[in-house]
Amino acid sequence: MLPLVAVMLASTVSCGGDSDPSPGDKEGLAKPVTTPSAAGAKSDQPNVDGLVTLVNTNLSVFDVKTGKETVDAFLPHDAKPNVWKREAFSPDWRNVVWTTGEGELFIGDYTDVGRGNGLYGRNPSRIAGRPTYSGGKPGYAQPRFGPDGTRVYFLANDETVYSADPKKPEDLKKELALPEGSFSADDELTWDVTAAGSVVKAKAVQPKKTLEATSADGTKTIIHTDHGWFLKEKGSSAEPKLLFEELVTSDGEPVAVDTGYGLRLDVIGWY
Repeated sequence: MLPLVAVMLASTVSCGGDSDPSPGDKEGLAKPVTTPSAAGAKSDQPNVDGLVTLVNTNLSVFDVKTGKETVDAFLPHDAKPNVWKREAFSPDWRNVVWTTGEGELFIGDYTDVGRGNGLYGRNPSRIAGRPTYSGGKPGYAQPRFGPDGTRVYFLANDETVYSADPKKPEDLKKELALPEGSFSADDELTWDVTAAGSVVKAKAVQPKKTLEATSADGTKTIIHTDHGWFLKEKGSSAEPKLLFEELVTSDGEPVAVDTGYGLRLDVIGWY
């Protein structure tokens, strides 16, 4: 199992990003994206198993029995936080899509960089629309993977949802035209992707940070309170059982729920 380590502050993310090739680097953009089929035998295959958290662009996984961090990874320093959260990562956790502050869209793979720490966003490949006659370029937002991980979906110019095959990023498919004025903020979702891969209009949802997650089989839920992290059994009237008082990094340091600088830990799943 590959670890994704402790939640770091924004400054830590920036420091990690400095070692990452910039998406604007032409040489980096020319490299192929690692696909699940191509990387199946690689030893650096991520194996995410536990409580997955996100702080800004820093991803961590914790053991649900001990609360100790087992895996740590971060995105490129110029990546914007994604409202789709888990869906920004491919189902097998091998790839991630992200946008920059300039509205550029990239897909990158996962790379093991030693000591169990990982970096998402290596070998970036740019997904870009064709420029217009006047020189304008589309601005992208809200990128996510489809259910089977074979296509990525994203909002262009705040009004049209497109999809693309990560291996053929220049071949865009128009999926859905949203009503004019339906997009109001980068944290408001007005579209979704069904299990069959179809894009549909959705009632506006403003995702909020959460501090609980349900197990894959739906029988148990981990819940955070001011007193610690507790396990609640489905259908049980008993008081939830204390699992651990706090999450800790791989070095044994406590992980704060509110990390300061406007950042807060967000649980995005139990896998």
